[in-house]
Amino acid sequence: MMDIDEDSAAAALAESMRVLRSRSNGQVPVSRLPDEILLMVFEHIEEDKRLNGSDSDDDDKSTSDVIGDPSACLVVTHVCRHWRKVALECPTLWTFISSPSPPWLDVMLERSQKAPLVVIYSAFTISLEDSMEKVHLHLPRIKHLELSTFSYEADHVMDLLSSQPAPMLETFKFKIYSSIPTPAFTSNTIFQGQAPLLRHLEVDYCDRIWSSCIFDGLRTLRVGRTLLLDLLSALRCMPALERLTLLSGLSTSDQPILFNKVPLARLKSIALDGISLQNAVSLLAHLALPIDVKIALQLSPITGPHTFADLFSVMGEHPDGSGPVFRSLRAIKPNPSGLAVQFSTSTTINSHYSWNPQDDDIRLSIEFYNEDLEAHPNGPPFDEIPRDTAINICQIIAQRRPQAFFSGEFESIQVQGCSNFIGGLTAALRIEGSSNVTYPSLRVLELRDILFGGHELQDLRDVFIMRAQHNVPVHDLRFRLCKDLTADQMQLFQGVVVNDIDCDQYTLDHSLRLDRGFRTTAATLFPY
Repeated sequence: MMDIDEDSAAAALAESMRVLRSRSNGQVPVSRLPDEILLMVFEHIEEDKRLNGSDSDDDDKSTSDVIGDPSACLVVTHVCRHWRKVALECPTLWTFISSPSPPWLDVMLERSQKAPLVVIYSAFTISLEDSMEKVHLHLPRIKHLELSTFSYEADHVMDLLSSQPAPMLETFKFKIYSSIPTPAFTSNTIFQGQAPLLRHLEVDYCDRIWSSCIFDGLRTLRVGRTLLLDLLSALRCMPALERLTLLSGLSTSDQPILFNKVPLARLKSIALDGISLQNAVSLLAHLALPIDVKIALQLSPITGPHTFADLFSVMGEHPDGSGPVFRSLRAIKPNPSGLAVQFSTSTTINSHYSWNPQDDDIRLSIEFYNEDLEAHPNGPPFDEIPRDTAINICQIIAQRRPQAFFSGEFESIQVQGCSNFIGGLTAALRIEGSSNVTYPSLRVLELRDILFGGHELQDLRDVFIMRAQHNVPVHDLRFRLCKDLTADQMQLFQGVVVNDIDCDQYTLDHSLRLDRGFRTTAATLFPY
């Protein structure tokens, strides 16, 4: 009898402690938060894990890299009954469908109720039978759809996508894993021709299925492995397009292109990645681009000396008058076998990107490689072909008329990491005869991370003197991150440029190590 009384007393005590703990927890500020605030916190947890990855500026980062589990808020459902109730009654916390487990898929679809869905499907983690066929039933409420599948499943996936309209779809990404060209799809009425909110499209191949009025509201297109004719046909159906990115090759055929240039009046940027120079010319020749478009080209390796005259010839005079005037150029060495040149309407270029920079003032950037150097990595680190090609590009733009699609009146030139570029630049700045003044607007030259060789600095000084004699002097000479520049070499330019020589501390420190005697004169010769 006593044991029973003790057990009852212990149970009563435990219940009392539970009640006290519950009351104590109820006094904690977080337990008194209104449901609306709790929901905001939960939604922030979800977005922090999911959206921060899927909305990243890194175009190569797939949403599936950050979405692979059930709801990020699943953990809060195990804190207390109240939090669980709040979380389960919020459909937007359960809208990220990317679970390899069919039971979780059913739970997510049920708890999301009628909220717009973000669906990520990958053939490597989810079977088509277990997942995609369930998800497609909810196609009318999907707002973000990202599919990666194998080629043998692609036609079936396309049939599923063609079974219903997608009135809420805003973003669609479709990747097919295949070592051979993607075959034509049997269905050509994707989303039953109804996706009025679709603004962002990424596809591996531009087939006839993409040449549809369904894409007339599209703003962003990323496409790879396509035929020029198919791409142009699709672009004709995208009059509102603002951003075009072409990846991994563009093929041409003997079939003639009979229609006029494709008008893209709203295009803000076009980026061609891994495209040959010849195919880039073919594409741009068939596009009617607006005057303020931003162009970024990352060309496939070239062989031998190439001229870019054909590229700029297809962008001739602009029908609406003069195009943008480039005020500065920058030459960058991204690797031993390549070179990038950038042209900006501003007098300064500060972007860290060698290709497709985020700076909107950089209207044209071109990066190219030399195939011979890639095939012989033990050869010279940087030969004359990329340098001469870059100089050729700069001279073509500098000589274009103001009525051209764009022209150059370079006030500033920056050379970064391109040591072998100095000789070609010096030759380009040289004035031949009394009237042939090259780069007459040049005022600032910045040399960054350069190793000077031979008589390069002396030759550059002679050119500066020549330009001063023709009343086109260089006003500012800047050295940045230069390791082998001595005080004597700096003094070569005293009195040759209009203003003081401008060196950063890194260059000065290395100069002092090279020439200890320069320590006492550095502060007076090169004031900050």
